[in-house]
Amino acid sequence: GDIMILLRRRRRFVDRLVRALKERDVPVAGVDRLVLTEQLAVMDLIAVGRFLLLPDDDLNLAAVLKGPMIGFDDDDLFRLAYGRGENSLWSRLVSAAAEDRRMARAHYWLSNFLSRADYTPPYELFAEILIRESIPGHSGKQAMIARLGVEAEDPIDEFLSLALSYDTTAIPSLQGFLHWIGAEETEVKRDLDQSNRDEVRVMTVHGAKGLQAPIVILADTVAAPGGSGARPA
Repeated sequence: GDIMILLRRRRRFVDRLVRALKERDVPVAGVDRLVLTEQLAVMDLIAVGRFLLLPDDDLNLAAVLKGPMIGFDDDDLFRLAYGRGENSLWSRLVSAAAEDRRMARAHYWLSNFLSRADYTPPYELFAEILIRESIPGHSGKQAMIARLGVEAEDPIDEFLSLALSYDTTAIPSLQGFLHWIGAEETEVKRDLDQSNRDEVRVMTVHGAKGLQAPIVILADTVAAPGGSGARPA
């Protein structure tokens, strides 16, 4: 909690920094701001939600099948998509489930949530998606972290928090929640100015205005300044 790492901008370097800290078991509070819809883990969860609303959207289903929670590769997807004519990708998956164990597992996992999407509140639905085993030996959340890295934990947790907040303030429906979260860039501002959190804080210089720490690390200071008057060194 005595350490604060300051960056000039929230760029991809931030995700790599948080990943490096977590991989070395350094307690880290994550970044101070997250645009949830730009996080890969959240994009995967939204894709699953959109499938549950419209199973015949082939492009979205393809993204779900290749996502970390199911893990199909290009060959698996080609087997389903090639030569299907007027059939949807979902109907091909239903047929293939009778002959292939991996296809059957994917079909069972998706159809279980498909049958409940209309009456299950978004928080409860996505919580089960993350808890339930999606690939052998891994829950949905474990599969996502294995593919995307430990830095995916924070966006997933914030996504669930938003789903819970939506359930308590609006009529809980999957369609309404996905429309709400996608209508604008949902930016989550996290309060890292808490002395009782024994975690490294990662913030931008602008976001850290007025804050203090015994140890401050300036981690993003090697890029050349921009602007029309800048000259190569």
